[in-house]
Amino acid sequence: MRATIWSLAALALLGSAHAAAQSQCAAPDLSLTIPDGATATEAQMLDAQRRLVELDDELGEYLRCVRGEASQLGVGKGQEERTRLAEAYIESHNSSTIQLTGLLDCFNAQVPRFQENGGGSGAQPADCSTFIAAAADPQSRPAPGGTQQVSTLVREAEGPSTQLEDGAWGFMLIRDDAARRCGTQPCLLRTVVVTNTSASDLECTTYIQYDGADVDGQQRVERRALVSAGTRHPVLSSLAPIGVNASVFDSQCSVRAPLPELKVPPKCKYEVVKSVNISDYYPAAARERDEQGAVIVEFSLRSRAGNPTDVKVVASSLSPDLDRGAIEAVQAMEMSSSCGRQRYRLRLNFQLE
Repeated sequence: MRATIWSLAALALLGSAHAAAQSQCAAPDLSLTIPDGATATEAQMLDAQRRLVELDDELGEYLRCVRGEASQLGVGKGQEERTRLAEAYIESHNSSTIQLTGLLDCFNAQVPRFQENGGGSGAQPADCSTFIAAAADPQSRPAPGGTQQVSTLVREAEGPSTQLEDGAWGFMLIRDDAARRCGTQPCLLRTVVVTNTSASDLECTTYIQYDGADVDGQQRVERRALVSAGTRHPVLSSLAPIGVNASVFDSQCSVRAPLPELKVPPKCKYEVVKSVNISDYYPAAARERDEQGAVIVEFSLRSRAGNPTDVKVVASSLSPDLDRGAIEAVQAMEMSSSCGRQRYRLRLNFQLE
């Protein structure tokens, strides 16, 4: 069976990163040579196609790694240092995704050249410099058919930092200047990101107000979300047509009160007999709204193995869908207790990749 050579969609990879010189994460080698489609053999085109898919996975892992590093580096730092880390994250994100997107576009341009005459007997390297340069300029690289193109992130504005007893929190508005197709019009994505360097969980209410209307016809969009201690969290994302600017944005966060102590005798422990994959219980509606966060549930167990009973949310994610998913996930587990009937707590984290 012959493998099929197909064009690759450019994927926008979103991750927090800091300067590569500071990172202990292994960055992928993006210096791939793309074969000229008019002279390449089928094997050479298939090999380039396979390697591009691998690079997309490797770059995703790299950005996830540096996102974790950046989160740790920001803990306990002042506003100036956190701003520097944010700027380095944007620079690292842009440079790596621009390079890979340029290579993808260059490969896509070679596919019809190969298909036109079936290739050749040995490939000359394609000149990808113009494709990489175009990937760095969103205006010269539109997004036809709704395909999301290279992410070019701009820190549009930054809110004030609020000092707490055990750290601080702040927020910024990030705009992705890669045009997306929203119905019949091009639009841009804006995201309000809250950075919490404190040791406390925060309950945040965030909004963006436009000087016109977003793609859903709303002038103001608002969302509540939980921002866990020591994390950076994209609380609100919104799409608006190009030319419709964000006139006001804000985030108000308050420290979540600690839960009352759950009195569990020291000898009482629970054991998970049959676990579940939490991603199977991630509500589709919450995924579509980019909702994520932690949920703490409380439940009862008997000595013998079985499903937990009387499962209740005691610390909400502020997303009803995620809370419901957490309850369903715990109810599907099988656990046993070293005591008789006893109440326990469990924290579940819903995290989007």
